[in-house]
Amino acid sequence: MQGCYRARIMLLIFILSLLLAGQAWAGDSARLCSGLAEPDGLVMDNRGNVYTICRGDGVVWCVPPEGEPVAFARVDAPTCLTVDRLRTVFVGTASGDIFAITPDGVADRIHRCRTGLTGLTLDRDGNLVAATADGMIVRIAREDFRWED
Repeated sequence: MQGCYRARIMLLIFILSLLLAGQAWAGDSARLCSGLAEPDGLVMDNRGNVYTICRGDGVVWCVPPEGEPVAFARVDAPTCLTVDRLRTVFVGTASGDIFAITPDGVADRIHRCRTGLTGLTLDRDGNLVAATADGMIVRIAREDFRWED
């Protein structure tokens, strides 16, 4: 009997602690924006802009520190993204394309992988490191980026 009573008390304490914890953004946390259609992946540049992709509509969104989301660029079937120190946003796609989006929102395809991309990051020298849908991780040297004219 005593064990059952103790379990009930612990459950009650747990439920009360959840109720008293408040919303997910209580305290110093704050909601930056809402209403984006299934945002996927987040990166932040050195000015505090947050970038995310929406796979369904292909929009790359920029959320400024104190502002509303802005449709920054459009890329077919985006799957992952990263940003460099110059605020160039790199976006990988389901078809294997990698796009570089300049701070003014111009998107250029700079590389093509054999399969879709599942992750992107940059190494300390500014080269891209990409994870592909077929299980590979590849480094793409910055010198090999092919900027379209």
